[in-house]
Amino acid sequence: MLSTTEKETLLSQKRDLQDDIRAIEEGAGIGTPASGINVSGIKRQIDRIDLAIAERTPPSYSGETRDKFAKECERLEEELALGMPTWDEMHRPTRHPGAIRKHMSWSKRNLPKIERYRHLQKILNPGEEKSVEELRKEK
Repeated sequence: MLSTTEKETLLSQKRDLQDDIRAIEEGAGIGTPASGINVSGIKRQIDRIDLAIAERTPPSYSGETRDKFAKECERLEEELALGMPTWDEMHRPTRHPGAIRKHMSWSKRNLPKIERYRHLQKILNPGEEKSVEELRKEK
């Protein structure tokens, strides 16, 4: 799925390409090497951008489905918080021998849950997704 920033970037690229086509059609670059620019190639780029946006934009879900996703998200938050190394362990590994190994094993065990959590966050809070790091306790 596209994040809000990625979508804005693609839309900005699309606008730039459309501006280029408009400029070429109005006669910009006549008599220079720029006059040989392939407009159909630019239009194909625009079509690819449109396709990428359409394929990677999350569909809109009903309220009932969003509620299910929110409950699943809460359950995942509880499961991910179990065994997650604390902020102190992660930022002061010399005081906590084995903290890095603990984090790596926790991350490996929970990778599918983390990916699902990120996916749900993009659906529920587009542009303001909650990070897994926010679940980490201080001590």
